[in-house]
Amino acid sequence: QAGPSEARPLRQSQIFEPVIYKGIGPENKRCMRQLFKNQRISLTKKKLIESHSNLYFPVPPDDNGEEPKPTDMQVLYAMLVGSPMNLLLLALPLAIASKSCGWSAQSVFIFNFITMVPLAALLGDFTEEVAAHTSQTVGGLINATFGNAVEVVVAIQALLAGEIRVVQASMIGSIFSNLLLVLGCCFFFGGLKHKEQKFQSMVATANMGLLALSSIALVLPTPFAAYYEVDDAAVLSISRIVAVFLIIMYIQLLVFQLKTHTDIIEDDDDAETEMNLFVALGGLLGVTLLITLLSEYLVSSIDGFCASSGLSRTFVGLIILPIVGNAVEHVTAVSVAMKDKMDLAMAVAIGSCTQISLFVAPLMVIIGWVVGIPMTLNFPHFEVILFILSLVVVSICVSNSKSNWLEGSMLVTTYIMVAVGFWFEKVKDF
Repeated sequence: QAGPSEARPLRQSQIFEPVIYKGIGPENKRCMRQLFKNQRISLTKKKLIESHSNLYFPVPPDDNGEEPKPTDMQVLYAMLVGSPMNLLLLALPLAIASKSCGWSAQSVFIFNFITMVPLAALLGDFTEEVAAHTSQTVGGLINATFGNAVEVVVAIQALLAGEIRVVQASMIGSIFSNLLLVLGCCFFFGGLKHKEQKFQSMVATANMGLLALSSIALVLPTPFAAYYEVDDAAVLSISRIVAVFLIIMYIQLLVFQLKTHTDIIEDDDDAETEMNLFVALGGLLGVTLLITLLSEYLVSSIDGFCASSGLSRTFVGLIILPIVGNAVEHVTAVSVAMKDKMDLAMAVAIGSCTQISLFVAPLMVIIGWVVGIPMTLNFPHFEVILFILSLVVVSICVSNSKSNWLEGSMLVTTYIMVAVGFWFEKVKDF
């Protein structure tokens, strides 16, 4: 038995705990993040924690001979060193200094953009820890609330700054990114390792149906006024009414997932807590405040960044900003797809689209309504058409509940073609 000064090994359950996914909705992100958290402590990281974290945060020996539970400091240490992406946190001082010292807008945008990527991952980790201290229903609500917290914070900051075009572009850009790029990469890289992969048709059908419902919300405002007549009362009225109904639909989805049909999700992991509740709450609050501050810097530098780089605000919102909140989940989705866990990969990719279209986008309309900003669902016709066509392409690819690398290549190619179109898109800013 290891002595007090020797490294204490992690329990096997902390290295990998199986998660079986059998449904849709906000619980998908909880399952995905739990898997990501478990995989984060790989054998290499396990040795690192044993050799370093116990040196600075030793665990008292267990009198019963059982393997001790890691301390809060050990868990925080593992959270920070458990992913190479967290090296990007080294840019945090530069992100703050770039704004405080009056550096160029391009420097402010780049440093804050880089820093927010690992912060989004840490936000997910702390959210999972807080949710693990609660019941399944409350935990699901917490994950549903903070599942797209980064996108919500950035969108609110942009909305309050009057960057309506950026808000619209970031919303539909996140949907395109998850629906085409992430799902396509899952199919492609998973297909390279496995000739054919299967997934539950219910997952794809339900999510695609909800996305089709949200597409109606984008089509409804267009007959009432041309896109450039953004102050038209009919456009605002129809957008706000539709936004209310979309949020009601999202609430029904939560009730379906967390109350009436909880049996459709089977989780072999009991969501064992790894740190104290108050430590997790403190970390969640701290990271959220930091993301709020950096997102304000990021949004304020968009105009200068676009002017110096020559990129349009539409392209920045549609292609670049979605990377902030989705980068870690993109990597995780592809990773689990290569391990032939396509149900989980589908949940991450398409489930995120559903949450953004039914909750985040309508929420921005409601917030704009409250603060007196004319945020509408009247998107440019070009973007609405591409969104509907993308739904058609994805629906065809998932119709047989099987995937291969060719379908993945098809979806990625579609995303690249859409990105090229957005590169040349000229939309009147308002």
